[in-house]
Amino acid sequence: MTDSSEPDDTQSAPRRRGRPVQMDQRTREEMVLAAATQMIAERGLEDASVAAIARQVQMSKRTIYTMFDSREALLGACFARIGQRIFRSRDSRNDGAPLEERLRHLLTLNEEPSLNEAPLELLRAVITSAPTYPKLACSILETGALSLRNHIARELSEAVETGELALKLEDCDAAAEMLMDMAFGNGIHKLLDPQRYCSSPEVRATRRDRAIALFLDGTRPR
Repeated sequence: MTDSSEPDDTQSAPRRRGRPVQMDQRTREEMVLAAATQMIAERGLEDASVAAIARQVQMSKRTIYTMFDSREALLGACFARIGQRIFRSRDSRNDGAPLEERLRHLLTLNEEPSLNEAPLELLRAVITSAPTYPKLACSILETGALSLRNHIARELSEAVETGELALKLEDCDAAAEMLMDMAFGNGIHKLLDPQRYCSSPEVRATRRDRAIALFLDGTRPR
């Protein structure tokens, strides 16, 4: 499948002399996703066309469409990749650690140098494009914030089962989302006034630790 709104420039990638470099499918996909991520971060979502990405990686559009069915599928994979790099998942090495440490691990965002200040711009782009690409918006939510919420909810559920927290199991999803809001703050405020609400890693770490302490103080058995 292709996007009819884009020019049919399957030969847009410049030809290079010599024997072509052989790459496996996974390497090609990683090249495409890395280029798409950089392009979105630098130029925004609308400029990240398949044609532009193809030129960047010196491939044809046809080659890219053998990897991704559509531009929306490509962008969805790209944002999933971003989410995996920024948000953390549960680490089996922390299984025996106190709950505070396990939550601190999950609520620490990885610094991604290639994105710099792009997350806010990416969030703006996603919100703006949501009416046009509703499936993409839902996919981004599922592979990003909701994935992190599920990891946190699982930690809370296990703590409930061991008697460490006085919550109902059915409330763990909502509690995890509340803890994320406490730790990360209001995203809308950051979009409207980033200079005031976007803080340094040190300030974010202090807020995270305070949020965890307050949350656990309110949910542990009395």
